[in-house]
Amino acid sequence: MKRNALNLLSLILFIAVAYFLGNELVASWEKISTYEFNFDLPLLSLASLLYALSFFGLGFGWHLILQDLHYPIPMLEAMLYFFITQPCKYIPGKIWLAVGRGKFCRRHGVPHSVTFLTTGLEGVMEILAGTYIGLLGLIYTPLLHRFSRIGIGLILIAGFLLLIPKIFYFCVNTYLKLVKRPLIVRSQQVSFGRLLSLQLIYIVALLGIGLSQVLFLKSFVAIPLGALPVLISIGAFSYVASILAFFTPSGLGVREGIWVFALRSLVRPHIALIFALVSRLWTIIVEALLVSIALPIYWLRRKKLPHLDI
Repeated sequence: MKRNALNLLSLILFIAVAYFLGNELVASWEKISTYEFNFDLPLLSLASLLYALSFFGLGFGWHLILQDLHYPIPMLEAMLYFFITQPCKYIPGKIWLAVGRGKFCRRHGVPHSVTFLTTGLEGVMEILAGTYIGLLGLIYTPLLHRFSRIGIGLILIAGFLLLIPKIFYFCVNTYLKLVKRPLIVRSQQVSFGRLLSLQLIYIVALLGIGLSQVLFLKSFVAIPLGALPVLISIGAFSYVASILAFFTPSGLGVREGIWVFALRSLVRPHIALIFALVSRLWTIIVEALLVSIALPIYWLRRKKLPHLDI
């Protein structure tokens, strides 16, 4: 029942966002169809490099999660599997990323249940990291700026409390029950210090994703420097929203809707919509390039290490 309710809410959210984006697209189509891009190529290259490096951070985090669950995989193999399976998140349904990874991980003796568990735990760490960054950006808006010191203090306190193992694993297992993933048993739990270091890795990676999207925007649109902190937080939070949007593959539509809504006060409506659509295409291209690099390396490794053959 909980799962069905969650899918229904996701469906309602998707329909609302699709309706919103559709209206914006119809209203701005003439301006969108005649828009001429003028990219700052060095800035575009920097944005693409930063986005790719952020995925290295996310992949390293997944590698550490496997270690913490007592199923270590060599870091190079873990990173290759992470990149190669990224396209699976664009398949409708939220299980295919774990299914894809499971085909690789089983050669290292990792049960499918553990692979599913690592993907669920990875999602939790990303959600927490993106939420922290999003809240920090929110308190620096003009409306809440005067409460920034208090806000930062509360966020830090809440963040540390959530990483106390008993609290953290209670929350994580509640989430895993909701999405029908295996639960983390006591023997698989780690210390506060390990959770803190893992969370910091995801925070840095999500900050990189947020900053890369802002640099991509700035590569063809002039935006005020004062808006950068808030936009970076929106970039991180939009990535998290795509994880929480259970009904859509990789949050298609949801991430775009957040950007269009967020940018309306900074740029003209058709520019906001162009960025939302083009930025999704840009991220897919960067991720595809990472796959195209990882696959040949994997094939070469497979020749040297036959047990990696899937």
